[in-house]
Amino acid sequence: MISYTPAEIQELLKGPRFLDLPTERECPACGNVSVRTYMYEFEGAPGRPSIISYTWCASCRRGSGATGTRPRGLTFTDPLESMSRAERLELSRSGGLFELLDRLWDEGKLPQKFGRDAAQA
Repeated sequence: MISYTPAEIQELLKGPRFLDLPTERECPACGNVSVRTYMYEFEGAPGRPSIISYTWCASCRRGSGATGTRPRGLTFTDPLESMSRAERLELSRSGGLFELLDRLWDEGKLPQKFGRDAAQA
């Protein structure tokens, strides 16, 4: 996977947040509407749930990743939630992660659905 340039990342950030509109976006590198995002939760520091997110273009294979603190009250679906941390790492190292994520998009299991837990927001 080729990394997006800082300018391309800035271009991706101009539209609505993925959490607010979880759809494919136009790729600033190739122009195809095939930029996808997937995120999952992991336990960072004790008591601080974190999120890893991946954004990639299914057409030109450019992408980027980010890690951050999970916003309080954020809920979301994850079709890979039963996958262990070791399984995710192995899938990523083998190069199969994005192929799996693309297949989940094509099957309609992605994009994820997001919400806010009103009791914790």
